[in-house]
Amino acid sequence: MKVVVKLFGGIKSEKNFQKNQQQDLIVELQEPLTVSELIDFLSLNKKPFIVVLNGVILNNLSLQIKDGDEISFFPPIAGGLGKVAIR
Repeated sequence: MKVVVKLFGGIKSEKNFQKNQQQDLIVELQEPLTVSELIDFLSLNKKPFIVVLNGVILNNLSLQIKDGDEISFFPPIAGGLGKVAIR
């Protein structure tokens, strides 16, 4: 079973995997894993992160991954205007 893993914002795996032309990881799994188990398998260096499975933001990491799935990991994003001086 193969899945594509996209890592953004400095998130890196401590393991080496084959990469496609976009430098996404091509991960071959011998058995089905949950998203949580995949995170452990990848040995990601940066937590917390946002997980997106096939374009949908997850809040349930116990979902099982299927062949051909695309999983993206993003660092949390914060921002805003902060203090704005009005003159």
